[in-house]
Amino acid sequence: MVRNVTGGNKSKGFARKSFVKKDSPLRVSEDESELYAQVTKLYGGRLCNVITLKGTEMNCHIRGKFAGRHKRDNLISNGTWLLVGLREWEKEPMNGKLLNCDIIEVYSDVDKNKLRNNITDINWNLFVTNDNKVFGNGGEVSDDGLTFEDEKTEEFNELIKSQIANSESGKKCSLIIDNDEDINVDDI
Repeated sequence: MVRNVTGGNKSKGFARKSFVKKDSPLRVSEDESELYAQVTKLYGGRLCNVITLKGTEMNCHIRGKFAGRHKRDNLISNGTWLLVGLREWEKEPMNGKLLNCDIIEVYSDVDKNKLRNNITDINWNLFVTNDNKVFGNGGEVSDDGLTFEDEKTEEFNELIKSQIANSESGKKCSLIIDNDEDINVDDI
């Protein structure tokens, strides 16, 4: 074992894992019961809410392989893309309950790009718009689709939109600054 020179609790457990290359092939859906899903809400424990490409919501159970010690390699948060397996033995849900599924694969950002490039027969737009890394007009987008902006950001966005509209119509574009000075952008 590698000598522990940094010390600390559990640091020996991380010793040789950093040298192992993880070049496993991309796991794709091979069966009708395997669906692509995106996490919309974490309930706590080993349960989360996911939405599939068809728009159906499900309760997703995080298996032991993706929790505990292996959690740092498979972080699951809002907007994470997953490959989930349906529970075929369950009947249709009654009384407003959701279907249950289990996680098969957690996709990283690199895997997301590979999926979009390699599998072209699927429309990924629902996942891309729901991705938590997509921002609205300079503000942050919450889970409800609301954009939070302060007044200065809103004024700045309106100014940019008006300047883009002016430049598309062929008018000269000038930047307005609070000091009552006009700067012609074309002269810069």
